[in-house]
Amino acid sequence: MTDAPRPVFQKPAEPGAGEPRVPSEPYDPRGRLDPAGFARHVQFRTVPPPADLQRFIEHFWVIRWDSTFGHYDSDEVMHRPYVDIFLSVQESGIQGTFRGKRTYSAAGSGRIIGVRFRPGGFHAFWGGRMADLQDKVVPLTSVFAWADAKGIAAILAQDDEAAIATLLDRLRAAAPVADDTLEEINAIISAVETVEGLTTVAAVGEAFERSERWLQQAFRDHLGIGLKWLLQRKRLLAAAAEIRSSDEPDWVGIAYELGYSSQQHFITDFRTVLGATPVQYHKRLTR
Repeated sequence: MTDAPRPVFQKPAEPGAGEPRVPSEPYDPRGRLDPAGFARHVQFRTVPPPADLQRFIEHFWVIRWDSTFGHYDSDEVMHRPYVDIFLSVQESGIQGTFRGKRTYSAAGSGRIIGVRFRPGGFHAFWGGRMADLQDKVVPLTSVFAWADAKGIAAILAQDDEAAIATLLDRLRAAAPVADDTLEEINAIISAVETVEGLTTVAAVGEAFERSERWLQQAFRDHLGIGLKWLLQRKRLLAAAAEIRSSDEPDWVGIAYELGYSSQQHFITDFRTVLGATPVQYHKRLTR
């Protein structure tokens, strides 16, 4: 029996003048480790970007919570190498890609307004190495001169729509320029998430006719994080989704289906990234 031929992907063509940019993808909450609990306690909505910024921005977002919900801790991991900028009364900043679990606390009432950039999209705004943003939150003034205390307060004094419109104007004024690699990186990420068999760097390189060295350099330059991170994150979040879907998960079956050589290897990886063993994670879920 011979192996099925591996798909070869065409590199994305550069859009011509007047052609629409990359459409905004619907919000994907797979990085939320307790989506039922989040939906119960927090109001969340997204707003797609206009066509001229779709190359860089995935969506604008607004989070609200109210004291009637009580205190709530939301555990999340990033499922893609995203960068967000966010503004709130409590804190504002630029959040790089975090490799481990983060816990966000909501108490009292409040609102956060933010912008989620497409993988690699913030590279056009950031003057330094993307790796310097990894596992960090840095001040907005590191990139945007308007984002001092007075500028942030002025935006937060507006309603959601006006605040998003102001942020849009500020980002347009930065005049970002995308290189051709940005679209190819996003095509690679989408393929890794949807195409069976793309489980190793070598397999991705073969499918896209790129060397492993090129992939490593492109991801490091534009994302600050490696392709291996994305491949592991896909497996672990698939495991988390499987665990959430069952009252009595098949632990051995989940590890085997995701390609782990042993159940212990699966448990170790899961605990390292999600902060709990698979059994502990299952017990903590909101039903």
